[in-house]
Amino acid sequence: MAKFPTEVERTTTLPVSLAQAYAFFWDVVGSSRCIPGVDRCEPAGADTYRFIFQERSTGPLSMIVRYTARYTGNGSDEIRFQGISAADDNTDVDGLIRLAASSPNETRVTIRQTIAPDTPVPRLLQGLVKSFVQKEAETAVAQYLDAVTRAV
Repeated sequence: MAKFPTEVERTTTLPVSLAQAYAFFWDVVGSSRCIPGVDRCEPAGADTYRFIFQERSTGPLSMIVRYTARYTGNGSDEIRFQGISAADDNTDVDGLIRLAASSPNETRVTIRQTIAPDTPVPRLLQGLVKSFVQKEAETAVAQYLDAVTRAV
């Protein structure tokens, strides 16, 4: 298995107050419905959640991304999440959601995420797959923020 760590950072503005935006993201199970390709998100302990995605395939390769992440928040404008390497996980994850009030009814959201799935790729194809994984990660974060904007 090969890991392809990818880091993505995106910013958008939501048409809700800072407190509403924080509450939305802190509801991890509820906000996970906006994550493209997620099959389910389940509580796995205190402020810890297990994410299982739908199967993805390209050519002869297919996989199901699975990770468990612990969330920490400051109660106002920052939520961090980090993978804890639970049994059966095949992806490392680390990230930050930073919020800033643009006005009383608008919040600027910046998401930075690093994700590294174990990918069943032969060594000869690893160079080709790395760019595919980066593009997929960038697209997923952009789609997530679009879905969040519609949801709030």
